[in-house]
Amino acid sequence: MYAIYEMYEKRMDEIMVNLVLGVCAGMLVVSAVFVLVRVAKGPTTLDRMVAVDMMTAIFVGACALLAAHTRRLDLLPVFIVLSIVGFLGSTTLARFSVRGNNRRRPGELGERKTRHEQTEQSLGADGSASSNESWEIGSQETRKMSEGE
Repeated sequence: MYAIYEMYEKRMDEIMVNLVLGVCAGMLVVSAVFVLVRVAKGPTTLDRMVAVDMMTAIFVGACALLAAHTRRLDLLPVFIVLSIVGFLGSTTLARFSVRGNNRRRPGELGERKTRHEQTEQSLGADGSASSNESWEIGSQETRKMSEGE
């Protein structure tokens, strides 16, 4: 009687493992479809870059499911290499996208003012410097005179 119970328990374990692996595989397929849509439709290069990074993560997850289903431990180095390649690829693309986006359009956050705009802002309504800035300008001139320039 105990042998039948062990067989039943072993069979149920296999069924549950296969069910969980099937559900996980289905979720990976659905997420891969959504990511492919983002790669195709992505309005910006950054969206496409993030989608490709997600595809790498989905591929690592699929390899993990394969390893769990076949019970192979030799796929562990494959996971590590895929993860490193995905990380290096996404950081490299992010670095180059930031470099290419150094020019800001007017009105964006973090916009730097030109020297002329800074001077105009520091001047009052009548065109004269404020009292605090006049003091700074005077102290700079005094310093230059004391240094003999």
